[in-house]
Amino acid sequence: MPAKAELYRTAARVLGTLDKSGWILRYRYGDRRLLEDVVLPALDRDDEVASVLLIGCAWYTRHYPDLLPGTDVTTMEIDPAKAAFGGAQHIVANMADIVEHVAPESLDAIVCNGVLGWGLDQPEAVESAFAGAVACLKPGGLFLLGWNDISPRNACPPDTIAALSHLEAVDIPGLQTHSLIALERNQHCYQAWRKPLTA
Repeated sequence: MPAKAELYRTAARVLGTLDKSGWILRYRYGDRRLLEDVVLPALDRDDEVASVLLIGCAWYTRHYPDLLPGTDVTTMEIDPAKAAFGGAQHIVANMADIVEHVAPESLDAIVCNGVLGWGLDQPEAVESAFAGAVACLKPGGLFLLGWNDISPRNACPPDTIAALSHLEAVDIPGLQTHSLIALERNQHCYQAWRKPLTA
């Protein structure tokens, strides 16, 4: 663990230096580009969004807080070594334990991309994570999910997650659709929901 953490810290320093020079290394696939170029900027332009939780960190997400300059951004990642790629406000935790780290009804938006099916796999943990996310959203808060609709990553598809049934399907920020396959290669899908204003 210490060796991996040091490797990630070194990578984060190097990438940070490149970022400051204006040369930002990005993940090349279209699903990430859509998130970075369209969805997150649209979320930042939303006057109703002041606080955002980004769940899941890697070298290619390190600049995501910078794409939301008008919001209070917190990042969350289960792997402590990847904290180097998190934002200034970072939580090391499993999403299934979100309610232990985030106050109820305190967030305007949660972005959970590349987590479902990539470590968050067991139905009980998925339900705990998503129910917790719903509890942490303010009424009217947005939940954006990115997941791969391909085996074995789709063992718990969103339409089987009871916690999401309490939300209203809405358009993805910046797009005029609730659901979009953003990358055919791995069937990476974005979907968005909003917590009702009244219970």
